Amino acid sequence: MAGPAMPNVPTRRNVKVLTDAIATLESGTGVSAMFLTKRYGAFTIEGAAFISASVKTLTVGGRSIEQNLKPHKSLQALQADAVTDDSAAEPVIPGDAADAPATPVVQHGDLVTARFVDPAYGPFTVTGVSVASEVSDVVLVGGWFLSQAGSNAPRLVSVEVLAESGTHEYPLPPRIASFGDDAEGATEY
Repeated sequence: MAGPAMPNVPTRRNVKVLTDAIATLESGTGVSAMFLTKRYGAFTIEGAAFISASVKTLTVGGRSIEQNLKPHKSLQALQADAVTDDSAAEPVIPGDAADAPATPVVQHGDLVTARFVDPAYGPFTVTGVSVASEVSDVVLVGGWFLSQAGSNAPRLVSVEVLAESGTHEYPLPPRIASFGDDAEGATEY
């Protein structure tokens, strides 16, 4: 199956290289961070790294990059000084359908890139395999809601389907069957 692909997930993450990269980061630096989780598979977040006021760690798109200056266990790769686009449009608000640009319907397993704007995290992009939930009618990428019951998430600016499910080589995470104590939390939209 040929098709577009995200950068390859390292077969073994280099903790020393990640630790050194984290040590040089300053709040506001543009980064591209690849994560690997059981629930959302491999995904990349590009945006500005900020020190979270609540958890006191560097985050990008609301996801921790480090804990006590050590790479977060889900962090696989980190590139500093990534170009970030601070000119993102305002989020699409459900109910403004006449003014909103048409967005594609995203299905479970599609490889997507989605642009978000969040008041706390600024503009950022998440690229990964979309995951649908059996619990509620939502579709997510990297923990961020793309849609619920067919309506775009409020912080979603745009989404592009890079490859439909079955036409790319990325592993397909299972559908979300529960939101419980054992689950990675989804990021509120």
